Amino acid sequence: MFTVPAPPKNEVERLEFLKSSEILDTPKDERFDRVTRLAAEFYSADVAFLGFVDGRDQWMKSASKEGLAPWIRRDNSVCQIVISSGEPLVVGNMQTDPRLAGHPIVPHLPFKFYAGVPLLTKEGEAIASLCVLKHEAQEADIDLSVLKDLAAIAMDELELWRLNWNLSRLAETDALTGLANRRRFDDVLDVAMRRAHRTGEPYSLLFLDIDHFKKLNDVLGHQAGDDALRRIGPLLSAIARRPDDLAARYGGEEFALILAGIEAAAAADLADTVLKSIVAAGITNPEGIEGVVTASVGIASTRAARCEPATLLAQADAALYRAKAAGRNQAAVYFQN
Repeated sequence: MFTVPAPPKNEVERLEFLKSSEILDTPKDERFDRVTRLAAEFYSADVAFLGFVDGRDQWMKSASKEGLAPWIRRDNSVCQIVISSGEPLVVGNMQTDPRLAGHPIVPHLPFKFYAGVPLLTKEGEAIASLCVLKHEAQEADIDLSVLKDLAAIAMDELELWRLNWNLSRLAETDALTGLANRRRFDDVLDVAMRRAHRTGEPYSLLFLDIDHFKKLNDVLGHQAGDDALRRIGPLLSAIARRPDDLAARYGGEEFALILAGIEAAAAADLADTVLKSIVAAGITNPEGIEGVVTASVGIASTRAARCEPATLLAQADAALYRAKAAGRNQAAVYFQN
């Protein structure tokens, strides 16, 4: 009877490497599509695919043909065996092989033959599998050398992807606040949308605008305005602590927070924390405005599988306008009529 294999001993390191690669939920890429096409062609397979495996899912970065599910729960995949062992796996007939007896998905697959090899980091962490599938069963004794070579090429491409991503982070950081800039924000929001579609989990967007910022600049000067922006940056970073969260300077005196797995009520609590921390920072306000620098926040949340980033942005902006109109130094949540 099939038993879900235990995670590998290097599971923590494996997931950290995968996260640092920022590859999950990204669009199609010809570099990886080329690898799966070659694998399918060489092995005369009905389909070849490259699947990255995180703590919950196996997500397909590339498939040689349309029609393969874009993701599957890790516990329901065959490739989890490759990830657990770090070794290649060949199954001549998945429908009759005793190693897969009782597997929850295999009886429903239109494929019988399976061959998969791991993508390994230099430290030996299996982060993905490159696999070929055939509708018909065949002998399990096949030469996997080409599939291993293609997996190595895919791993080289991933390392290059990872290097370029780390370099791009330098160009996607706002120099004044140390937060992500608008370009980085747009990219992460797009990935958050894709991930929400894959996992079904909610995410929230907070728009924050410094109250009376123009007057602060006009009365105390741009240096005072820059100081306010600089001091608010770390306050937002303290909120966006989790790997899939992001704090960004959206533009001018506007900031944004992407909060993964957070619904409206929890997002409102975090917004309240942000507002209180800004007041507690005691940033000087210009004469004619009581107290210290404050901010207003608009909140939009979604569980919609295909909610477009532009829609969520418009909703958060509308909520921000309501917070301003209600007197500032407060948060408002967008509720669809």
